[in-house]
This record gives sequence, structure tokens and C-alpha cells, in this order.
Amino acid sequence: MKILVLSDIHGNLAALNAIREDADMVFCLGDMVNYGPYPGECIKKIRGMTDKIVRGNHDNAIGKNLGCGCSEKYTELSNDGKAFTIATLNNDEKNFLGNLPLTLNHQVAEKRFLFSHASPSGDLHKYLRPNVKDAEFITESKGITADVVFLGHTHLPMVREINGITYINPGSVGQPRDGIPLASYAVWEDGRIEIKRVSYDIESTVLGLQQTTISPPHVATLSRILRSGGM
Repeated sequence: MKILVLSDIHGNLAALNAIREDADMVFCLGDMVNYGPYPGECIKKIRGMTDKIVRGNHDNAIGKNLGCGCSEKYTELSNDGKAFTIATLNNDEKNFLGNLPLTLNHQVAEKRFLFSHASPSGDLHKYLRPNVKDAEFITESKGITADVVFLGHTHLPMVREINGITYINPGSVGQPRDGIPLASYAVWEDGRIEIKRVSYDIESTVLGLQQTTISPPHVATLSRILRSGGM
């Protein structure tokens, strides 16, 4: 069994199109929209790949017209992108985003999988970065029954084993922030885990951003993040 896990596409269609991994199942950990120029196209592409999608904090913000709960560093950037995204998507797309489940459970043979955007509990705004202490993962995992937990949100790839649970973050397809400007995703195949990366046409996404209503200073910031991998 081969499982492809994608997260944090953020309206970056070129990055999403660059992933051509064959898999038996595909899961998406949310944040299909905001920050990028092609939110509707990314929603359509993901829905064509899978119905196994959980809600991200930006999906929630667009779908329910709420704040993103982002870190202070990204709030202003997110708000500008949100205004563009809300104006771009139709009501069906926004309702779809706002009604996605917070978590999904799946079992393959003897392995129990949990898929969530930010925290095993379904908290949309918790940051479980690779350097977080084991105790925080243990606290956030109280009450869950899973052998493998897939989380997104931080845009930072991660594979950790804590108390018999393997935690995997596939990184971000559309806006990596670990200094590597490549689309990042994860593959689980018969117990083996691999974080994979693929190059894409970053400048086509930058050009798309320049054609949105996002303010020029924020387009410049987003372009720098894309080109540098968030550094």
C-alpha cells in the first residue's frame, strides 16, 4: 500500500502540478488556499485527486470568513491574501472549505492512521514544529488511537517517533519554509516513510501573484518566500 500525503498547497498550482507520484491513496492535510494566485484551480485539482481532505486554518478562514490564527509574522500577509481569495472563489468553493472535517482516521492492515492539519486533536492553530519537545506531542495526542499521525501547518518536514507513535509532517507543497524552495510531500509505503521534493516553475507563480489584487509589497514578500524557501 502506497499513500501520498500533501499539505499546505496555498494556491500554488505550478507546485501542485509538479507532483506526479502514483499512489494507492491520496490524503490532503489542508490549506489549499491563501498566499497563492490560483486557489480555485488548486481546490479543483485536489478534489480530482482525493476526497480525503482535512480542513486547514486558511481553509477555515476563507470558508467561514474568520481570522487565520496565524503567527504575528504572517497575519498581515494572510489578511491581504484572504481578501483576494474570498473575492476569487465562488460560494460552493467557500462552503466546501468551511465544512471539511478537522481530522480523518484510516486503517491499513494493522496500522492506524490519523490525519490532521495542525494537531492530533484537530486544533487548527497549534504549531508542532520539528524542534518541539516530546512532552508537547504527548499532551496534544491525549485520547487519540493511532500508530501514524500526519500533520501539516508548520511548512517544515518532519519524521519523529514518540511513545510508539510516528509523527510525520510532509512539509509544504506550495510554500516551503525550511530554506529549500521545492514542493515537498510525503510517501508512506508498506511502513517506509519518505519526504520527497520536486522542483517547479516558481516564476510562473510569481507572475500569477503579480496579476492578483494582493498589494505589491506583499507580492514582493510572497515572491521572496517562494524563491528562498521561506528564508
